[in-house]
Amino acid sequence: MLPLLVALAIAAAPGPAPVAKPKLIVLDLAAVGGVDPQVAGALSEAVSAEVARTGYFQVLASKDVQTLLGLERQKQLLGCSEDAQSCFTELAGALGARFVMAGSVAKLGDAYQLSLQVLDSRTAQPVGRTTRLGKDLKELRHAIPYAVADAAGTPSPAPPSRVLPLALASGGGAVVIAGALFGLDGLARERETNRELELADTGGAALKPASYYRDAAAASALEKTVALGALVAGAALVATGVFLFQQGGDTGGGVALVPTGNGMALVGVWR
Repeated sequence: MLPLLVALAIAAAPGPAPVAKPKLIVLDLAAVGGVDPQVAGALSEAVSAEVARTGYFQVLASKDVQTLLGLERQKQLLGCSEDAQSCFTELAGALGARFVMAGSVAKLGDAYQLSLQVLDSRTAQPVGRTTRLGKDLKELRHAIPYAVADAAGTPSPAPPSRVLPLALASGGGAVVIAGALFGLDGLARERETNRELELADTGGAALKPASYYRDAAAASALEKTVALGALVAGAALVATGVFLFQQGGDTGGGVALVPTGNGMALVGVWR
């Protein structure tokens, strides 16, 4: 009976309390360099959603801050430009949050730049900061998970798998080689048949039955048709693999050369 009572007591004992996630305020991104405020607002929502998705923080977006503090109070806390860190610290303290994420999105010629910084309100020191470039908004959107991880000091997302693109490219290359060999065999058969017919016309060789040459011509035509189809299919597989490989980077497109106001710039991430 005693062991049973002990077991029941252990089962009824409360488990360890779950560790509370630290609060992180995600402020709206500042629109710089002619960026449409609606674009900055959409990217701000994407940043907030990404921070929440990682699960490391209890996220308070700008709309939540307005609800909790009121718009006027938020303007007061963010209205000082002399010492932005002290403003962020005061804002975090007012909401009981330890961390504040702020940043901007800027347009550099045809490219876009996303800058993020996370401040620890207890130490008034930045946790991390990052700057990401994209040749367009789609590429910049793909960079948000990596920018959030760099700024917040959390693990970066796992890189996308290269298995499928490499399999498609290598398989397509094998199909192209097989098609080329098949086509060469068909051409060789056709040349051999034509050579026999030419020699027969000059009296240098005896002709085989007509059915033999009909079958040889049909086999040669079939081989060339199959070879052409294999070359087209293999090239399509290679092109698809290369396309997927280029699209699989952490900014969605690797490195590109784009025009800027001062000339040209490389944007993206080397992989």
